[in-house]
Amino acid sequence: MQKLILVVFFCLIYSVVAFSQFGIGNSVLKKKAEQVLKNKLSEKAEERREGFDTLTFNYAIAFLDKTASFENKQKGEGLVRAAGFLIQDDKPKSDLDEARDVYEFGRLNYSLGNMFMAEASLNSAKYSYEQLNATSEPNYYKSIGILGLLYSDMGRFSKAEEFTTLAKEGWLDLQGDESIGYLAELNNYLVLQINMGNYLEAEKFTEELAEKLNRTGEENSLPFAIFLNNQAILNQYMGRSDRALELIQKCVSVAKEGLSENNGTYLQFLTNQAILEQENKQLEKAEETFNKALTLQASRAKLGKKSDPDYAHMQSNLAALYVEKKEYDKAEEALLTALDIYKSKFGENHLTTAETQSDLGNLYRFLEENEKAKKLLQDALYTKERKLTKTHPKVIQGQEDMALWYWQNKEIEPAKSYYKMVMSASLDFIKKYFPALSEAEKTKYWEQLKPRFFRYYNFALSEHRENPELLSELMRYRLATKGILLTSSTALQNAIFNEDDPELQKLYLQWIDQKRQLANAYALSKEEIEEQSFNVDSLERATNTSEKQLSAQSDAFSKAFENQNFDYQLIQENLEETDVLIEIIQYPLFDQSLTAKNGYAFIAMRKNQETPAVVVKTDGDLLEGRYYAYYNNVIKQKLDDQYSYDQFWKPMESIVSNSGKVFISPDGIYNQLNLNTIQKPDGKYVIQDVDIRYIGHPNDILFDNKERNQSGKLAFLIGDPAFNSETISQLPGTKKEIENISKFLSKEVTVQQYMQKNATESNLKKVASPKILHVASHGFFLEDQNLQDNLMGIQLQYIQQNPLLRSGILLTGASGDKASGSGQSFNQEDNGILTAYEAINLNLMNTEMVVLSACETGKGDVKAGEGVYGLQRAFIVAGAQSLVMSMWKVDDTATQKLMSSFYQNRLNSRDVAGSFRKAQLAMLKEYNHPYYWGGFMMYSR
Repeated sequence: MQKLILVVFFCLIYSVVAFSQFGIGNSVLKKKAEQVLKNKLSEKAEERREGFDTLTFNYAIAFLDKTASFENKQKGEGLVRAAGFLIQDDKPKSDLDEARDVYEFGRLNYSLGNMFMAEASLNSAKYSYEQLNATSEPNYYKSIGILGLLYSDMGRFSKAEEFTTLAKEGWLDLQGDESIGYLAELNNYLVLQINMGNYLEAEKFTEELAEKLNRTGEENSLPFAIFLNNQAILNQYMGRSDRALELIQKCVSVAKEGLSENNGTYLQFLTNQAILEQENKQLEKAEETFNKALTLQASRAKLGKKSDPDYAHMQSNLAALYVEKKEYDKAEEALLTALDIYKSKFGENHLTTAETQSDLGNLYRFLEENEKAKKLLQDALYTKERKLTKTHPKVIQGQEDMALWYWQNKEIEPAKSYYKMVMSASLDFIKKYFPALSEAEKTKYWEQLKPRFFRYYNFALSEHRENPELLSELMRYRLATKGILLTSSTALQNAIFNEDDPELQKLYLQWIDQKRQLANAYALSKEEIEEQSFNVDSLERATNTSEKQLSAQSDAFSKAFENQNFDYQLIQENLEETDVLIEIIQYPLFDQSLTAKNGYAFIAMRKNQETPAVVVKTDGDLLEGRYYAYYNNVIKQKLDDQYSYDQFWKPMESIVSNSGKVFISPDGIYNQLNLNTIQKPDGKYVIQDVDIRYIGHPNDILFDNKERNQSGKLAFLIGDPAFNSETISQLPGTKKEIENISKFLSKEVTVQQYMQKNATESNLKKVASPKILHVASHGFFLEDQNLQDNLMGIQLQYIQQNPLLRSGILLTGASGDKASGSGQSFNQEDNGILTAYEAINLNLMNTEMVVLSACETGKGDVKAGEGVYGLQRAFIVAGAQSLVMSMWKVDDTATQKLMSSFYQNRLNSRDVAGSFRKAQLAMLKEYNHPYYWGGFMMYSR
């Protein structure tokens, strides 16, 4: 029947043309034909109209730089609407019919981009339904919903939120929480929250929407594809680029089943996929996907492509790829094309236009075409400030763009003014978003945000001489963000142990169990995972969800962040008169943009010092490459060191002269070498002239040492494991080491010893806040370039994802003889290999000191501003107040002597760090080369 009516419809059109050609256009025959068709169409339209009123909705679609909408039409709806307009000239209509026509007219104008006409019509339709007391009509809430989308497109977010919320709640009351109307508006509210920068709020709605779409069987529908796209964009904004790419790939796959390749919505999904491929550094794939989308768009639009916003959207995002590939002429051409289209289609004062102005302005700033850049950046910021809230991330980015422009053009005062707003807002972002994220998500979010701090460091360090207040601000931001990921992890651990909340503790135990299951799963081979039908990805997601729930419920991070000291002068006041503290900052150097080259700033603080002293080295790449390799070689080969002094210590020597204690808060490569071992030109070592104390954060100076007296009365000593291996050598010196230090410790605490068959991983995991934990065994750390198919049975794919799996300690039963996890079961927790990933879950919340008397326990992945991701990080997060670890493969006999001397010294002094230094100086007399005594470093609060 539908095909027949369509044939009649097109025949009528042909007949009308024919009658006009032969001069009989007003004939009786024509009128009769029209009437017959109208009757047929009216009959069919009325039959289906009510259903279409209920089933057709507009779904907001999130994009990385704009919002669009997709109208989910049901089969045959075009006929119904065509019929509606065709028969409306002479048939009597009810008031409800009139209201419906006004709605249809508004919907049509919205789809055509006629925003003001659409707004007037839809508001008129809304008013009509209200006057008719017909608010239970589906089109009433559809009018409101489209108004919400319209206001969102126009950047009027408060109005958008008002109308979208009204539509969402209306559909909930009218048809329930699984109705298509409710799900559509829930989706639209989700996108609105993304556009407003409320990412945590948006994430709550993704979970609800996913659950309902799955329950209603919509997994293969276009609305589900749209949801996947929106979820992907949210994940990207929150720093989860890899997850975002997975979601958009699934979105494109689902959409391809329901849309043709040249459909506008499909092309927009494809463009998002290209952007996310670029974000994941898959540049060749990204360019291939972009070109595919552009080709399809050109064939779709033909002559009209130059005025199509979708074409502009692709061009503006392709420009970002060209910039990354350093093809700047192509980038400029693409952005100019996009900007012309946006101005023509949306006008000068639209957010989409502003985003492209920002991109083009920053390109010109990079190319030093400063006047072009300024106008574009100013116009973009003006639009964003008018359309968005003051603290919206896009406004803050626009303000930083202006700060960089003014700095580049030597106008320091306005640059300072803009940066003050930018950095304050950035700290607020951290406080707002971090509490409800897992550590993995915090890491990715911080990776996105920290380049802003690096750019500010460059600005402040270049201008602080004429503007000393910049140095104070730099230190404020440094104190707030150094080790921020570590701060959030330890804050969470502290909260769980200290809060009297059974439900929270139950959730914590669930999380710990999930992490233990993961640790075991990582040690299974692929075959064993398949045999046990175990889903590692599912467990990872569940573990991640538990951690997020813990963070959100405990408020631990936000409280820790609020209580954290940001005032470097308070640190100065707590130093002794002769002490000096040096904060080392590794940062990428800025040259129009952040480069791949690193610099190092050494900022020295003393008591009563008005302004910190600063030394900057811009050859950080040499420090991290050539000179560190040289330092490592002379240590291992036991040679004299002729170059390390000039490179690593001399820059600081002038600012530590005439000092008592020198507190070093390291960063970058300074996490991987021991300054005490640097040989001076007179042949002496730095340790002989300078009392260096390593701390993890400048605020460690404020730590109350009296708290250490509250720790327990137990020393937990584990060593001399019985390895199940021909390739792992036994360590007879560790037995003597454990026995010797037991004699000293037994005078103040109860000592528990675990050696040989008792030196197991399971026994170590039972530790419960001892005063002292001492581990004497083999340690390991594997560099990226040395990764094999597996490490101690842990699969390569997991090792690459998590650096905490690359380092650990070998205990009884460890075997390096097998190349896989063969023979292990999923429930086996005692394989003799304690990774840093597992150590992070130890209960050390009241532990005064942890000593890792093993090789390379201080090694790990070094991240700027975050320290070492390895055993060092694991034991600090677990709660250790002081930590002794090794930087290279240490001598067994020398280590035993060093540890015995240290514990003997410690009996007579509360100065733990001083006792350790005294032991090293004593060893220096017996073993002149630092290979024997300098491998161990102590970090102490």
